[in-house]
Amino acid sequence: MFFNTMLFDSHCHLNHSPLVDNLTQVLHQADKKNINHFLVPATGSDDWSITLQLAQSYPQLYAAIGIHPWFVADYNDSALSQLEQLLHHNPQALIGEIGLDFIRAHSPTDKNLQISCFEAQLQLAKATQRPVIIHHVHATDACLHSIRRCHFTYGGIAHAFSGSLEEAQAWIRHGFLISVGSLLLRPQAKKIRLIAEKMPLQHMVIETDAPYMSPLPQQNNSPDNLRQIAEIIAKLRNCHWQDIATITSENAFKIISV
Repeated sequence: MFFNTMLFDSHCHLNHSPLVDNLTQVLHQADKKNINHFLVPATGSDDWSITLQLAQSYPQLYAAIGIHPWFVADYNDSALSQLEQLLHHNPQALIGEIGLDFIRAHSPTDKNLQISCFEAQLQLAKATQRPVIIHHVHATDACLHSIRRCHFTYGGIAHAFSGSLEEAQAWIRHGFLISVGSLLLRPQAKKIRLIAEKMPLQHMVIETDAPYMSPLPQQNNSPDNLRQIAEIIAKLRNCHWQDIATITSENAFKIISV
């Protein structure tokens, strides 16, 4: 029944060390757990090229390029122009990882710079009709405000979701999928377990954010943890992990095929 079941990691930094340094083995280990597709987001101009190259070299990898809010120092007219050119030459690429992270904003000036960078990329996504991958930390309301202000309607993924059901519904109303990930591997993370149990599956994708967000201190996260994430969701919902794999993979493919 589940012979062709595959898992889709909707956010995995295979473009970053240590994963990119041993990519063949990483993909082999993931494949043994039925994890065969990966959306690989860039975080700044330094990794745009490698991200696009990986997607060209490996058919199971899909690229997203953008400027992460941690790296807004990269943001200027030249970088935005370069991003626009790369998107023009790579029509299959999404835009991401972009967004807001107000933990990293220590002044109104810092917040405003993040917002300017985010909204410039939303406008670019709007012009090129592409979904976006959004990093949102202590900034959900601000992110949604920018999305409304930019009249952005192409949706995407709310990455590494950790909020409430009400916040999830707000993202869904704006056309976004909710990405449930490695927080589920931490038993103390109760809120995300409620999301994993109660949110309609048609609005969910799953991710690891590997090599980041490790469930264990001082260890790198691994893409093959996606199987355990699917199993936890299945247990919470009293179904098979293969059911979770099928639905969340279908949802991810809808985003990358927009």
